Amino acid sequence: MPVTRQTGLMSAAAIFSGSFLLFLIQPMLGRTLLPSFGGSAAVWSVCLAAYQVLLLAGYLYAHGLAKRPARTQRRVHFVLLAVTASWAFAIAASSLSLKGVFGASAVPSLEVLFCVLVFVGLPYVLLAAGSTLVQVWAAGEASPNGRSSGTEADGRTSGDVYRLYAVSNLGSLSGLFVYPFVMEPFVPLTVQWWGLAVCFVGYAVLLSRLEGQARKAGPSGASVAPRRCGRSDPPVSSHPKLWWLLPAASTFLLNAVITHLFTDVTPMPLVWVVMLAAFLLSYVAGFSRIGAGRNGLWCGLAALSLIGSAVANGMWGAGSFYPNAAAAVALVFFVGVVVHGWLYSERPEAARLTRYYLAIAAGGAVGGVLSSFVAPVVFDRAAEYPLILGVCAALVAWRGPMPAPVARSRSAARVFALCCGVAWLALAEATARHTSSQTLFLGRNFYGCLRVTKTLEKFGACETFPVHYLWCGQTTHGLQVQAPAWKNRATSYYGDTGGGVAFHACPKYRAGQNVKVGVVGLGTGCLACYGRPGDVFRFYEINPMVVRVATERRLFTFLPDAPMRIDLVPGDARKMLEKERAAGDPLYDILVIDAYNGDAVPYHLATVEAFKLYFDRLAAGGMLAVHVSNWHIDLLPLCKAVAKELGVSPYGVVGVSENSVTTGAIWVYMTRRPMEYQYPGKSSVREVVWRNVPQRAAPTDEKGSLVSLLRF
Repeated sequence: MPVTRQTGLMSAAAIFSGSFLLFLIQPMLGRTLLPSFGGSAAVWSVCLAAYQVLLLAGYLYAHGLAKRPARTQRRVHFVLLAVTASWAFAIAASSLSLKGVFGASAVPSLEVLFCVLVFVGLPYVLLAAGSTLVQVWAAGEASPNGRSSGTEADGRTSGDVYRLYAVSNLGSLSGLFVYPFVMEPFVPLTVQWWGLAVCFVGYAVLLSRLEGQARKAGPSGASVAPRRCGRSDPPVSSHPKLWWLLPAASTFLLNAVITHLFTDVTPMPLVWVVMLAAFLLSYVAGFSRIGAGRNGLWCGLAALSLIGSAVANGMWGAGSFYPNAAAAVALVFFVGVVVHGWLYSERPEAARLTRYYLAIAAGGAVGGVLSSFVAPVVFDRAAEYPLILGVCAALVAWRGPMPAPVARSRSAARVFALCCGVAWLALAEATARHTSSQTLFLGRNFYGCLRVTKTLEKFGACETFPVHYLWCGQTTHGLQVQAPAWKNRATSYYGDTGGGVAFHACPKYRAGQNVKVGVVGLGTGCLACYGRPGDVFRFYEINPMVVRVATERRLFTFLPDAPMRIDLVPGDARKMLEKERAAGDPLYDILVIDAYNGDAVPYHLATVEAFKLYFDRLAAGGMLAVHVSNWHIDLLPLCKAVAKELGVSPYGVVGVSENSVTTGAIWVYMTRRPMEYQYPGKSSVREVVWRNVPQRAAPTDEKGSLVSLLRF
């Protein structure tokens, strides 16, 4: 019986809506979890790997269920959808109360994985299975008795059902853009969870209507029968191993590119949205006529993108964002079209549809786990990027058109592909390693890659001293000159016209009285150079590797040589400050927030509730110092909005480079009462004119985003 147009449209609508909800769940859960895990960008990678595993579970569930009679399939699936809708309402009712429970584990990646499974495991599995089950029902409706007449009455063939996978990826793409640009800035988080629960009910209703149409179209007790391909379908795949190898490579490529951009290149907010969009579009193109019939064209473009990424990294260097980002987008899309078009050409007859999608999900899960869990343990830097590019070069060479003498021999073709891959790997590795600095330390953990380098720099007419730099990707988090006369002098962002203003303008500090100072964000510990005997400095740092680097004397001596008492508090600063407030600990005279200069700004440290906490921890005459220097985010509107909301007085300073080792920086100082600022070098700085700063709504824990602050 032919598939009716109405049923076909309803099937596409069900698949689109299910995939749309899938990609709303992902960022919603990330927004819920990030405050518990310090806003780490690694939460995204771990969540992505978890979603790949859940996708595999959903396809495994669909594969097993598809073996049952159609009536049993629908009954089981609708019962589980009812349970899922109830679970979604329960999560909506308790999502905010659960946020303080997590984030204390010594193994945060496993805890994030656990949270994903508990919060959205069942909903995600059922939504993931929905796409496959709808395709199974559509294939069964097209030929309920298992016989094929070649091309169906409406011109459809069994191959057409696989094109619904392109619809699935279009739904995912829509959800990907709707959340950060429409929902997150304007809809409170609690309302988002309630809305998701309601959408689950709507999705179940849509599937029930589809089930009613299918029941009218064919016998309800029949299961999907084996069916041969139509005349226009390709032969049965002879390479089922490619069903999981190809998606494993493309998923690994996606994660490796994102890691490369966030560690070896300038990190930029929402860059993962662009990369994932390119990845989804490559699936849409690959599973349609666009990618299926122009293999030579796509292979050529993929080869050019591989060369372009090498040129971008080698010519402009790792620190240049836009050439590298453009090359990365082209790489993910064009290589993805080749790989996914190849995957589409290997699709089997309808009887093995569920096995095919199960293999795709398994490959994606393997690629996600290898890139998110294994690579950070095995490699101390983003070495998986050149590695997967070598693999992709081999795949493109294998898939693409070859010279006739080469194509005659399968062994020669394999040697040719292997040589292409090895050549690319050598080129990428050579360009990635070119640097004039000596690396003293290189490490990687859940929170990213850290690197300490040493360069020889000239001071004055003839003196040359070593300078140690701390890098997170291409963002400098402090430096120190390794010379007796310079070792205890403030550097980078913390000179007298930068972070030093907090001390020189503090009345107690100027009067020679002992002060208690809190610093959110350790870096090299450079602010310790302002400490005096009798002072107390408490540094909050979530990354244990940063603590290790800052306290190792051979790397930096700000902390080891400090004359005052120093407390190092591991963990998320907001959670630690909340514990101190509850315990009634002594208040701070100066509280420094130095957690925004990286481009993955922790949202939970930038809300109205966070700033209220900061002022709760300040003494009556205390000062809040906020470092807002940032490459891609303008944080001055944030400070203006928060100051207006809390009724405090802001004072902004655009500092200058005072010598060769200090950097111009933007700092905002907030006090409960207006005060007169006196500090060295005041005449050489530019003060922020607040009336010229755009007015923005102050973000809260419940509603808001930093997207409006991006410098495009």
